[in-house]
Amino acid sequence: MLEINPPQQTERENYKLLIGSVVPRPIAFVTSEGEDGTLNGTPFSYFNVITADPAMLSLSVQRKKWYSERYNKEYISKGKLCHSHIVSKPYLEQMNKTAASLRPDESELTLAELTTIPSKQISTPGVKEAKVRYE
Repeated sequence: MLEINPPQQTERENYKLLIGSVVPRPIAFVTSEGEDGTLNGTPFSYFNVITADPAMLSLSVQRKKWYSERYNKEYISKGKLCHSHIVSKPYLEQMNKTAASLRPDESELTLAELTTIPSKQISTPGVKEAKVRYE
């Protein structure tokens, strides 16, 4: 049996243990739109189902200083509209590129050369490469 003491480990050690032991672990790729129209895309390692009635998903945002440069949380909080995509192998490398720290007026989707498609019910576009999208 493996026993750990998280306060005695680094954040990176805890992260590796959590993502390696809580399996299967889905990753969400979330798109949201800024007030200036910039489309933001961010991968979320902490993502899951909350309930089926009503249908709800959860995203957890890590509290880190460097994360303040990521605008997805702010965009979602202000507009309350986003697309959550299930990450799959066909676009995994492109999704990994979206973890880059960019300015608020730069789109991770452009950087990763992902294709946007119109949503059916919200204004924020989705990602064509994703096989599963939630509006």
